[in-house]
This record gives sequence, structure tokens and C-alpha cells, in this order.
Amino acid sequence: MLTTWPDRRALLRPCLLGLGLLLLLLWTLTPLYWLFVRSVVTDAERISPYPHALFPQAPTFEDYSAMLRVRLLPAEGGLIAPTVHNDLQLESWRNSILVALAVVPLTLAISVPAAYALGRLRFRYRNLLLVTVVLTRAHPPVAVAIPFHYMFLRLGVDGTLYAIVLAHLSLSIPLVTWIMSGFFAGLPRSLEWAGRVDGLSRFGVIRHVVPPLALPGVAACAVIAFLTSWSDYFFAGAIMSGTLSGHTIPMTVKVSPPAYLVLSLVPVLALALALQRAIRSMRIAGPLLW
Repeated sequence: MLTTWPDRRALLRPCLLGLGLLLLLLWTLTPLYWLFVRSVVTDAERISPYPHALFPQAPTFEDYSAMLRVRLLPAEGGLIAPTVHNDLQLESWRNSILVALAVVPLTLAISVPAAYALGRLRFRYRNLLLVTVVLTRAHPPVAVAIPFHYMFLRLGVDGTLYAIVLAHLSLSIPLVTWIMSGFFAGLPRSLEWAGRVDGLSRFGVIRHVVPPLALPGVAACAVIAFLTSWSDYFFAGAIMSGTLSGHTIPMTVKVSPPAYLVLSLVPVLALALALQRAIRSMRIAGPLLW
């Protein structure tokens, strides 16, 4: 019996979906695989004018051992003593971690309450305020470089990690506020109403009912804030120009071996894997639709 056209469409759709997913995986993983290959080839093969093989013939992990060769509790004090091979790299790792550890909690502390108010409450000019929050991310970073530089000079933090934290907050807070506003807007209100019926005040509902519901959104936005800070190049370069000891990871990429780039992906991948269950369960709606 011949296959009818609806049956063919039913067979064609999963095939096209699988092909699209395969192309997306190749698009995403090929650069990462090529970067890893370049990190394990020898120096002679790396500078060779001929293209590398897909599988290195004599892989070496010397660059990784040089990057990870540190001595704890040095005699001169401090926590770690970098080797002569990776002084700048360890400094940049330390700076990026310190900045991210400051940006993520500050972003969540400011954005989550603001997003709850924008997503759950109804007040005058709410939509205008939401659009204004989004528009703060619409301009290119170079448009605010000079105002930021002047502000940091007046505050006395120009060329320091505090300035990078403030600049990164200007990137992460609007984005996280918008995402969490849509997330809060899509949460069922019946649980909050039940809490109010049981005698909880609005602040009691926010304290006891909302946190379990908001955990997936908070986890996803923590990853977003971390990525925003970890991968920023423009503000780190503009603020720390000429200060090598204050550079973050993106600023030392051009003078670092490929192994350094591979290791810089580890915290991002580890954070995403650790929070993947919460991220998958997140549902985002358009806050302007509610």
C-alpha cells in the first residue's frame, strides 16, 4: 500500500528536526573541538602552515601542566604562588572570579525584587518602566564608555575591579530584571492567594511561598549574570587599559595559549551543568503580555 501524504509529512518532520539539531550541534561543538585540538598539539604543529589533522598524532598536555602548576601557601605569604609560566593568567583568573562573585549576588539582590514588583503588581506606568529597563541594554557599550570613565574618576575607582563590577551590573541588572519579570508574571497566582487566605501578609507570601517557585528562574539568571561578567571584553579593556595586573580572562586571551581558553570554559560549563535541572524547568513569558 502506498504511503499517503499525511504519513510522509509525519515521517519528514522528525527527520528535518533531527537534521536541524545535528547541524546546530556541529555549529556549536566544532569550534570547541578545534580549540581543544590546538591546545594539545606540539608547538611545531601549531605554527605549521599546513592544516592540522582532526586527530592529533602526538598529543601533549604540557600547556595544561604549565597552567595548573601552582604552589600553595608560598613562603612569602598569600594563598598561591604562580610559576613563571602563568603569572598573568593566574592574575586574570583571580580577577574574573572576584568580579563574577560580586556581580552575581548583587544582580540577583537588585533584580529579583524589582522583577517581582514588575511582574506581579499592577501600577501606573508599569509597561513604560519595563520598556525603559529593556532600552538600557539597547545602546552599544561604547556609547557609555566616556560617562562611565568620568563617573569612575569622580568616585575614585577608575582602573580597579570595583569599576568593572559597576560596569557589569549595568549589563546584567536590566537583562535579569526583564527575564525574571516574565518568569514571575507566568507563575500561578493561586498559590499566593492560598497563602493570603491562610493569613500570610504579602511579605509573608514573598518569604514563604515565592522562593520555591522562583528557584528555577533565579538559577537561570545566576548563570546569565555569571556569563555576562565572565565573557565581557569591552568594559574590562576600557577600564583596565594599561593595567596588566587588573586584567580579566577575556583581556589575556590574545597572549595566552589555547589551553588557557579551554580552561576558561570550565567554570561556565560546570555552572550550567550544576543548574541544568532548574534551567530546564524554567518557563518565561513576556511580561508585557500580562
